[in-house]
Amino acid sequence: MSGKVLTPTVVALGYFDSVHLGHRKVIEEAKALAAELNVGVTVFTFGGNLRAMLSRRDDKYVYSLEERKAVLKEMGIDSVFVQQVDFNFLSMGKLAFLNWINKKFDIKGYVCGADYKFGKFAKGTVEDLQKHAAANSQILKIVDSVDEGGKRISTSRIKTMLSAGDLKSANALLGRPYSLSGNVVKDRGVGSTLGFPTANLKLEKHKQPLREGVYAGHVFLDGACYDAIINFGTRPTFGGTDTVIEAHIADFSGDLYGKNITLFFDYYLREIRKFFSEEELKKQLTADLAAIKSKK
Repeated sequence: MSGKVLTPTVVALGYFDSVHLGHRKVIEEAKALAAELNVGVTVFTFGGNLRAMLSRRDDKYVYSLEERKAVLKEMGIDSVFVQQVDFNFLSMGKLAFLNWINKKFDIKGYVCGADYKFGKFAKGTVEDLQKHAAANSQILKIVDSVDEGGKRISTSRIKTMLSAGDLKSANALLGRPYSLSGNVVKDRGVGSTLGFPTANLKLEKHKQPLREGVYAGHVFLDGACYDAIINFGTRPTFGGTDTVIEAHIADFSGDLYGKNITLFFDYYLREIRKFFSEEELKKQLTADLAAIKSKK
């Protein structure tokens, strides 16, 4: 009985947890090598929270797995291999890992960052990968890290920026506007009575929180782009203490309940504050929308 025929591919190796400019460089190099060799390209990534498991801390992620897949699709990547993180996988030695991945794919080339590590206790290095590739007539491309402002771009830097509400800087390092996806849930409908209906999303517990505030953003719906005022935090005007994500999508009319949408955050607009009348809140939302449109 013959075994499964594997499709020739170039594999981009890494976690790609925020798909920032450094990650994008690795992926673009993988696409270029795959085109040169006339084969496919596969992005290897992890399911679960790898950093949390390795550090044994409550580490938050910038993008969930599904959000990462969506970003990779934007980049023209259709083949994403997701390895779930568990004890057995993390216990695999460096040579065992290389043997294992070569049984999964017909690998013609690898692309990874210069600091790429693999195998148990991260013992495997790019030097080990180079020896393995050479012995198996495979190509290895090593990509240098990407710096910004004299500092290496990293997911931890981006998390710090998100926590501070510095979306302009975070977006520059991400190579795209930071986004958050989720199903629209029913709420009290107060926004509709003010003439500012909102789409409300539930924050995942493992998602990196932003600085509480009101943000300028945008949403793509039915092939069109709409401006959005996004509230990330509490709703003190109505006595709310829970963190909520609610977006008023300008000039859009339609029922979004139950639908999965993606909110893109452009920049921090203002702090959340308590308004003492609905009319005062409506006046502020009108000013927020005008401010967003004036920057177009």
